[in-house]
Amino acid sequence: MIGVVVLGATGRMGRRICRMVIEDEELELVGAIASPTSKHLGRDVGLVIGVGETGVEIAPPTALPNIAKDADVAIDFTVREATLENAPKAARAGLDLVIGTTGFSDEDLRVLEHEIEEAGVSAVISPNMSLGVNLLFELTRQLARVLGDNGFDFEIVEIHHRHKVDAPSGTALELAAIIEEELGKGEKVFGREGNVGPRDDDEIGVLAVRGGEVVGDHTVMALGEYERIELTHRALSRDAFAKGALVAAKFVVEAPPGIYSMRDVLFGGKRGEGL
Repeated sequence: MIGVVVLGATGRMGRRICRMVIEDEELELVGAIASPTSKHLGRDVGLVIGVGETGVEIAPPTALPNIAKDADVAIDFTVREATLENAPKAARAGLDLVIGTTGFSDEDLRVLEHEIEEAGVSAVISPNMSLGVNLLFELTRQLARVLGDNGFDFEIVEIHHRHKVDAPSGTALELAAIIEEELGKGEKVFGREGNVGPRDDDEIGVLAVRGGEVVGDHTVMALGEYERIELTHRALSRDAFAKGALVAAKFVVEAPPGIYSMRDVLFGGKRGEGL
């Protein structure tokens, strides 16, 4: 059995991950971490998420080193500030990591990856753990590779629930980065307003829409003079992300020390390798 600690256990994603870990025959929930100010501290996580007693109490981040003694991997779906503080603690305690938090700057990621590498553990870091979205990444790579030199413009539209705090989504930014990489050029434009003039050939438009309870929609458009191609992924449930996180957890505990992406999980290799 693979021992799992869930960081952000009382959040939207954390609750679903805890439930799915409990239901998975290869995994064992050994720790549930929540904010130091959480009203659920000290309660059985199973009672909080509605699955009955589990014997696992919700604990603050200060309990991580002790909980890590019985764990193999930490799954972190929290917020930027919490991950930057707690993920390195988990790594120094010897835990491999699965990080699905978004909202990081490039410098944040450099610092986080350095801490993980210094600790000598493995980590999967991805803005979107959905298996379908990671296939969308690969299809977008092919789309840009084939059509990029044929006069096509690329635009990205993402839609999320009204509660999401960062925009554009990490997934949309990753899609834009993939297109930039394949084209060898690109300038991200985040929405347009006013007399902006004709579209520049190097632009990659990224539009964020917020409203309702949309789990997450992402559309990549390749727009040519005579035709248009759209690739769309719609998450129907947050369980799509939780499922991917569990797949990543099973991968990372067997992987050599280093930093991995969901591309590596699905297609093999290490970041910068693979397809």
